[in-house]
Amino acid sequence: MWYDFSMNKDVIYIEPEDDITDIISKIETSKSKIVALVPPKKAGVFRSVVNIKLIAKSAASASKTVVLVTTDPSITKLAASIKIPVTKNLQTAPSIPKIEEAPESTTEEDVIEQDQDIDDKSKAENTKDDAGDAASDDAPDDDDKGEAEKPEIAPENAKKKMGLKKSNNKLVAWFNEHRKVAIICGIGILLLIIVLVWALAIAPAATLTVGIKTELNNFSEAVSFTTKFDEEDADTGNFYLEEKKVETIKKVEFEATGQKNVGEKASGNLVVYTYFPITIPGGSTTVKAGTVFKIGNLSYTSDSDITLSWSGDLGSLAQDCGNYNSPSLRTSGCLISGRVAVTATAPGEEYNIAASNPGWSTSADVAVYSDKAMSGGTNEMITVVSKEDVEKAKEGLVGSDQDENKEKLLSEIGDNMMAIEASFSQVTEDAVSSPAIGEEVESGVKPTLTAKTIATIYIIDKTKVEEFITEKAKLGENQKIYEIRDPFIENFAKTDNGFSGKLKTSYATGPKVTENGVIEIVKGKGLGQAQHDLRDINGIISVTINPSFPWVTSIPNDPNKITVILEIKE
Repeated sequence: MWYDFSMNKDVIYIEPEDDITDIISKIETSKSKIVALVPPKKAGVFRSVVNIKLIAKSAASASKTVVLVTTDPSITKLAASIKIPVTKNLQTAPSIPKIEEAPESTTEEDVIEQDQDIDDKSKAENTKDDAGDAASDDAPDDDDKGEAEKPEIAPENAKKKMGLKKSNNKLVAWFNEHRKVAIICGIGILLLIIVLVWALAIAPAATLTVGIKTELNNFSEAVSFTTKFDEEDADTGNFYLEEKKVETIKKVEFEATGQKNVGEKASGNLVVYTYFPITIPGGSTTVKAGTVFKIGNLSYTSDSDITLSWSGDLGSLAQDCGNYNSPSLRTSGCLISGRVAVTATAPGEEYNIAASNPGWSTSADVAVYSDKAMSGGTNEMITVVSKEDVEKAKEGLVGSDQDENKEKLLSEIGDNMMAIEASFSQVTEDAVSSPAIGEEVESGVKPTLTAKTIATIYIIDKTKVEEFITEKAKLGENQKIYEIRDPFIENFAKTDNGFSGKLKTSYATGPKVTENGVIEIVKGKGLGQAQHDLRDINGIISVTINPSFPWVTSIPNDPNKITVILEIKE
């Protein structure tokens, strides 16, 4: 059959990425009665007999004629089996290719086998030597000749070569055609199984909050303490005291307000004298170095020893005693005098005084007067650390860090120990001033006061204290203590044998319910049944069950997946 290919036609170039639906859509939307399809090289869509049949069927439904423009022998052979006209180019009239034996019905697997034969033949022809083996223009067509000379490959061999198995089983056939979909579905099913196993067997867990009615009781008991470990007897309330200590070095700066005169000291000499009665010949008296002589509020000290003496020779006293034969001298005695060098006890210009006969006094057994002025005293004032400055600075050391040291001690105590806060004490050792008291403080420099502080507190074994409280509480067989609230020691004091005090606290008692006991009751039961069974126990006033996930409807059998929280309700 010949077609008039000169009339109007619609030429559609098929892209490599176009699938069968894209091609059919282009045929149906074409406005021409003749549609020329130009497949690309390696057009996989046109190598399926099913796709060729679909193209022919859609063209017939749209009352259109489809022409394949190709020289590909595999496409030409398939077109011949479906009776679709083919042309080598757009200028050549199309015709339906002829084949020697066309199968009455062709499956896609058969076409794949035929395509393989044709591809093998094409590869063989393309590898011929172009110079020596090329056929002449008058020779028969190479495709026809190749088909005539080369025996047809058996379909079973073709399938074997391509790794395909022909099967009449529809499930296997579907799997071969939809291999990727089947693999993805298989993975999805496996993941679903894993999720279900996790959700139904591994993940389920439950938390039970059980409210227990309790009664609060007060506790007060006299106890004693010892600092000797081997004397402890916790059963009778005699607990061993362990001392905790913290030492801190603290410095404070302060202002120096003391003033000191470092000028020169005034000096001079004094006349000292005494009487030796003539009726008692001989005698002596000594004024030691350092003897203090005072006039007003000024003090001077002698620089060296001086001795006043008389041998009893009246002739030697003539000069000092004058008329030693006078009755008055014989009664009062002869005057013996001497001169002693003195220096002011402190520097200052106020020690520069004129000669003064009256007003002098001394602790020595002599009389004294001055017949010459004192001189040489000067003023030079400097700032020094005074005793008052140090005492005032101590206030910044003592007690300022007491709370801090106490908090530090308490933070270092473990949960198994109990601190006796009433035993806390803090001692600050003698503070040291730099510069020292009386020493000069340079301009722009602040003196510092440094002291070591030692803070101490006693602790006792908390476990032993709680055991003592439990023993003294004398609970019934079905009762237990659920909570002991912060025990403390009151009236802590030192005694001849150690220390004493009063142990005070409060404790909550209630029915004996344990976490393991609750687990044994509820494991493996439904949520409602578990809650009902627990509420029936005397003393349990509330039960809340929180499953790990909404789909969990029962308590797991595994105790490790059950958490029990006992809540104390007064």
